[in-house]
Amino acid sequence: MSVNVKNFGAVGDGMADDSPAIQMALHSGAPVVEIPEGNYRIVTTLKVPSHTRIVAAKNARVFSCGDTPKHQGDFLLTNDDFDGGNTQISICGGVWDGNNTGKCNTKNPDIFAPDAWCGTVLNFFNVTNLVLENLIIANSVVYNIRFGKISNFVIHDIGFLSDTPGFNQDGLHFSGYCRNGLVENIKALTDGQTNDDMLALNADDSTERLENRGLLRGPIENMTFRNVFAENCHTAIRMLSVTAPIRNIRFENIRCGCRCYAINMDGARYCRTPLFDNKDYPNGIGDISNIVIDGMEVWKTHERDTPLVCNETNSENITVRNFHRAIERDRRPDVPTIVTRNTVPKATSFREELFN
Repeated sequence: MSVNVKNFGAVGDGMADDSPAIQMALHSGAPVVEIPEGNYRIVTTLKVPSHTRIVAAKNARVFSCGDTPKHQGDFLLTNDDFDGGNTQISICGGVWDGNNTGKCNTKNPDIFAPDAWCGTVLNFFNVTNLVLENLIIANSVVYNIRFGKISNFVIHDIGFLSDTPGFNQDGLHFSGYCRNGLVENIKALTDGQTNDDMLALNADDSTERLENRGLLRGPIENMTFRNVFAENCHTAIRMLSVTAPIRNIRFENIRCGCRCYAINMDGARYCRTPLFDNKDYPNGIGDISNIVIDGMEVWKTHERDTPLVCNETNSENITVRNFHRAIERDRRPDVPTIVTRNTVPKATSFREELFN
């Protein structure tokens, strides 16, 4: 059984507020909600219940209203039960647009403002059995898709586009308690995207700042990423751990031009909101283990003098195979491929594997 959002009053002309109609369809109890071709202006957050599959037409554009002030807890779309949790949510197709040129769709300059909007397009927290497929995420203000406490998930064939770059435009941003998932066929569709981390695995982070409110610090584990492409992103992969572990992660076929890093494991030492004081961690920080990177081609696309791989986190059992730096495309072939520092001896396995 399926329902069509137009049967609930959705117009799809880009002018009407279609959020009430689409929300009624989502709460109708139908297992499949269809969104046909059109432009759907969303004023209030769409909230998806358990056991719901959204099927959107390829040319269905669902976009955040630019004339409505945004507050903490607002998204274009999210699951509907953060406390009790949701299960069996699936979204297929469509263009999900954060409309970052809208006059009210801006990031608060005070990242600690108590009611500040986080700027994320799609948000999923406390969800099991999540499937996202064949989506385009467009024009995010901050993160494209944000995940926390999700498990048993499949994410594939996701594209990111934005004509306007913005700070903290992560592609797929995973926070604590994300585990047991497959991510494949992820692509930046416009030059310069993503304008922060293409794949962010942030087991630790500042949960006080607006981008991360509602997320948790905790383990990230048992995940596979394959077939990731960006012509000119900021950073391809970030793994951020101070005390929470990141473990049992596999990356395959990563091909990215990077302005800053191909792999960033700096422990957020250089972020606006550092997570620790060095004097409290004389033996370094981080708990990253059992990582396999098999098939990675990267190159520098900017004059920045950062290395392609920044390794400042304690780690063990990291295996890198088939790593290629495309010197013929590299804007800074003189900068190091990898810099390792601020780690205890067991972390040197990263350097040894990379060059063997």
